[in-house]
Amino acid sequence: MAAAGAVGLFAVQLAKLQGAHVIATASAANIDFVKQLGADEVINYRECRFEEVGRVDVIFDTVGGATLERSWNVLGSDGRLVTIAADAESSSDPRVKEAFFIVEANGQQLAHMAGLFDSGVLKTFVKAELSLESAARAYAGSVAGTPGKIVIRAV
Repeated sequence: MAAAGAVGLFAVQLAKLQGAHVIATASAANIDFVKQLGADEVINYRECRFEEVGRVDVIFDTVGGATLERSWNVLGSDGRLVTIAADAESSSDPRVKEAFFIVEANGQQLAHMAGLFDSGVLKTFVKAELSLESAARAYAGSVAGTPGKIVIRAV
């Protein structure tokens, strides 16, 4: 979900590296970008409900809320849902608690990821570069621009 977002753009690329058939959601403005990341299919979430695609094996949710709730119906019988949505952490639904995870530092994995970046296999995109004084604006999500990460300069 949210394949053009700061996390989704990596999820699409990493899933493709693992040989997955990737079905992603994005706004119309970001469909071409998400396809360039490697998505096999992109659903314009403003025009089509992702549930219409049919059953899938894995869902990686970055949105939460109603999107997370609708996702359960799309999973196949042995499917797996993973969410990073902050609201999932406080959920009392055991399915959501099982699906939620927080990233933990792992030096070996980070070194592997650095190699993927260094070799150009995994790409990052910078949406904007802001001063430290503008960090609150970035965190609030009020920085417009192309999809990608926001870089905060300390100096």
